[in-house]
Amino acid sequence: MTDATLPNRRARSQAVGTVAARIVISVPVLLSLGGAVLGFAWLAFLLLRRADGLATLAFDQAFFQQVVWNVSEGRGFVSSFNGGSFLGLHFSPLLVVPALFETLWADARVLSILHAFALAAAGPAAFLFLRAAFRPSRSAPWLAAAIAAPLPIWSAIQEAGRADFHTEALALPFALLAAWAGLRGRLWLTLAFASVVLLAKEDQGFTVFVVGALIAARGPGRLRMGLRPVAGVRAAGLGLMVVGILWTLIVLTVLMPILRDGARFETGWYYKWIVENGGPLANAERIGAQLTNVRAWMAPVGLLLSTAALGLLRPAWLLLALLPILANLLSANLAQADFKLHYTLLSTVPFLVAAAIGGRRLLALTARHRRRARTGGRRPPLGRALMLLAVPALLVAWIGGGLPPTERTPRGQWDRPSARDQLIRFAAQIPDDVVLAVDDGLAPPLASRVDIRLIPNSSPEHWVLVDRLARDPGYFSWPRREVFVEELPVSGRPLLAEDGRFELWGPVDE
Repeated sequence: MTDATLPNRRARSQAVGTVAARIVISVPVLLSLGGAVLGFAWLAFLLLRRADGLATLAFDQAFFQQVVWNVSEGRGFVSSFNGGSFLGLHFSPLLVVPALFETLWADARVLSILHAFALAAAGPAAFLFLRAAFRPSRSAPWLAAAIAAPLPIWSAIQEAGRADFHTEALALPFALLAAWAGLRGRLWLTLAFASVVLLAKEDQGFTVFVVGALIAARGPGRLRMGLRPVAGVRAAGLGLMVVGILWTLIVLTVLMPILRDGARFETGWYYKWIVENGGPLANAERIGAQLTNVRAWMAPVGLLLSTAALGLLRPAWLLLALLPILANLLSANLAQADFKLHYTLLSTVPFLVAAAIGGRRLLALTARHRRRARTGGRRPPLGRALMLLAVPALLVAWIGGGLPPTERTPRGQWDRPSARDQLIRFAAQIPDDVVLAVDDGLAPPLASRVDIRLIPNSSPEHWVLVDRLARDPGYFSWPRREVFVEELPVSGRPLLAEDGRFELWGPVDE
């Protein structure tokens, strides 16, 4: 070998080393993106499969679909499921986004696809946020990937996925992106993302408050106060905290009551029981029972374990999760009190924020220990070893998850025979301008109409569409529905059409 070949070999070796280093650096990014792609494919397939089997619940899928369809048709935020403006029930102007999609395809499955996409997108958004929070440690990308890559299959995300659609899902990735932008010093991006979060739902002011607290504590620069004007990104974090509180108060106490216009809404009873029948003292036993519901506490514990319990290294930050936890536990809505469906989402950002602060502490302690170590020999790279912290999230997802093929998968939702196309063909004969009462599972695919009701909430002048294979959704009196259907032949309604599964009954003959 000549001396002239040595520089060439050295250059090739350096090039190969550079490429290998770049590949290693990109692995955490690819893990995060891969988790999101797999999570989206899994969740979207399941939701579309459930829709095809007419097993999607009317609440909240048909409920949102009718509002979104009305917005896309220029009728505003209205629904036949309740009076007044929908914004008086849930302040969700962000519904204009799915409404734009539905100008091209008016179908409830659009909501399911957006729902799956938003929940899956929370994984990469969490990776960006956590990586920014863990810097400048060289292990930051690996620890961020360990937490964020499994996020689309967390048990809490699985529960949210079972809801088919809710605006909190749309808010989640934007909240995490707002936190990332704040930690990176990108003020205008922070404000833009936070604004999207506020438009998702009335309780998202709390999420913005949590994001603001993180930015105020850990954002770049110094927090200058006193006699000098408050300035900088960290000061903007304080501003977000104030905005989050004021937004929530104004929306709940001023805007929503005006938009209700006297209409009665179903959510009013969630907490009314606390002050009724003698007030909190008289209801102390029930309050204590709901606050100590061990089964319900499994959801927050699952979120803590899914974040590798990093929040325990900075336990004060876990207090931010306490408010939504208590709000859920004290609700008279059983789904909320048990942290089912979308009610898991409001606690997700506080747990991730606590994990971000705790992860910084872990990396600092680890770096300090390595500097003090005087042992010889080669040790495995710390970053890749941190990927083992993803194991708790995977175990919780399998044991506590509610989607196939996990342990607690509900039966009868994912294995029903395909019937959606049959329903659409059968329902084509129904005039668009009639009031239609339908079984629960038929409401989502037929919600793109002006007036739709759920059996047995029907009047003599309404048309009725019955599914002979309907299933009990679990949130209204099924015996009432059974009696209503059994009495249809003697109700004076004409049977207009049937195909073996579906029956269409006209209004009562006068």
